[in-house]
Amino acid sequence: MRRRARRKWINSLGLTYLAVFVVTGAFAAVAGTTSIRADDVAVPGTVLWCVALGVAGLMALPPPRMVMLSVAWLISPILMFAAAGGLWSTVLTLRGERVVATVVDVREGDVEGRHLYYTLADQYDRRIPGELGTWPGSSVGASDNPEGAVGQRVVVLRDPKGLVDPRLPEEIATGQGALILGAGGLLLVAVFCMLAGRPLPTTPVHEHPTTTWSAQP
Repeated sequence: MRRRARRKWINSLGLTYLAVFVVTGAFAAVAGTTSIRADDVAVPGTVLWCVALGVAGLMALPPPRMVMLSVAWLISPILMFAAAGGLWSTVLTLRGERVVATVVDVREGDVEGRHLYYTLADQYDRRIPGELGTWPGSSVGASDNPEGAVGQRVVVLRDPKGLVDPRLPEEIATGQGALILGAGGLLLVAVFCMLAGRPLPTTPVHEHPTTTWSAQP
């Protein structure tokens, strides 16, 4: 009986795939900063997601297990979401300042459906970098969410260095939940990346015995 070669669970190609998706998620953390408006991240995020599959596919041509690689790619947006949410929640948890802010401008978002974004100023009339995207009492999917107006006051956590948008204090738990979701997503992506990186089994070549003819005496 021919012994089968043992296949290693952790393989170099799988690690390369995983690195591509993790780096993509790290770039997606920019969505959690004030550099990109919250309603403008969908298009660059989708482009980045597609680029990740293209880069991963070029690591081995053709990819040995394209189905597994595609599954890892489909799950990878969890890492992008967790990176964005985890960044702002971590920053505001570590150095966030609780302030009573005043709404100085209201902007309606570009995405489908009504969504308002609020520009705020602190108690010294200094503009707070970024925008507040959730008004107190609002819930996802509700049709009668309360809305703020210019001149109204709201308690927020702000980053004194202006890296991330201001958030409601109750939103911090949501961002921390994204980190837990991201840990589970990372595990799933890692599993499918390792499966995608395993080489295909080689087809054994069977040798046919040759017949030796000998002269009869």
